[in-house]
Amino acid sequence: MIHQLAAYATVFANELRDRSRRRNTDGGYSTESIAVTAFLVALALAAMAILGPKVLAKVRGITL
Repeated sequence: MIHQLAAYATVFANELRDRSRRRNTDGGYSTESIAVTAFLVALALAAMAILGPKVLAKVRGITL
């Protein structure tokens, strides 16, 4: 009986260890994607800051 309980405890411990290892298998992909997304957002804001006034000036120059 004691051997069976020890075997169950060992299997349970191994299963917990395997589940915790499987959960962290992204390899940093999520951190990398956040950094790339932030960089692209910064580029888009810079482009809008540069091109926005020029586009508005052209639009205001249109006469109907």
